[in-house]
Amino acid sequence: MSITTIDSQLIHYEVLGRGQPLIFIHGWVGSWRYWWPSMQALSAHYRTFAFDLWGFGDSSKAPDAYSLKAYVEMVNQFIDKLGVARPVILVGHGLGAAVALSYTAQNPDNVAKVATISLPVTGQFITNKLQGADNESMISRVLGRESFSELDSEIRKVDPTAVAKTIDEMSNLNFISDITNLNRPLLLVYGRQDGLVLPPNGEYSYLQQSINDRFYVELELCHHFPMLQEKAKFNRLLLDFIIASAELTELTVKDYWTRRIR
Repeated sequence: MSITTIDSQLIHYEVLGRGQPLIFIHGWVGSWRYWWPSMQALSAHYRTFAFDLWGFGDSSKAPDAYSLKAYVEMVNQFIDKLGVARPVILVGHGLGAAVALSYTAQNPDNVAKVATISLPVTGQFITNKLQGADNESMISRVLGRESFSELDSEIRKVDPTAVAKTIDEMSNLNFISDITNLNRPLLLVYGRQDGLVLPPNGEYSYLQQSINDRFYVELELCHHFPMLQEKAKFNRLLLDFIIASAELTELTVKDYWTRRIR
């Protein structure tokens, strides 16, 4: 376990591998730990970091810091405090996806590529699954009968106030402009069966197009945690995006992998 301090608040983080920095940012259910399989898979190529947002895992429980703005600044200070070389690669999930995208939009020179998983493109795409949920019911509400040790061992550390405050905040936000105007390669990943964050549809269906270094992938059988439900496919997808996105026009997940070259 590694700890750093920012403004008297503790940040717990883990590091694995060597190479260009890649930072994983978790979402509403769990902590850094569910990124561990992906950290192991990518650590041969990258220096991977994962940390607990305030209110989650072993980082400080600081209700005043439970906001998108505070978490974006947390990423900024984390990079500065640890002397992480820039540009970094950011990978975020759910709440962490919004943090990663917002940080990139505000600091494009600091980011090489960004991947978002289960990003609520507007507040209307967040369901009510976690409204009023306590720690014991969070996983069952999101995943049903499925269970993962990377979540089960950490869920009791979550401050429900952090979940409630950030979901309430994000229910009023819209990330369409950040997505369409981003000048960095962007990967949007969704589980088609996700009951917490719905993939973009209706008037936002155009976001499913892969265009201008923006790539969209749905994992048909996945719920909210594709990095745990389809570890090999997810990690290969992420690696393919990071390594080869400059040469790609589309990423496709099948029983095998297809790379379409410009």
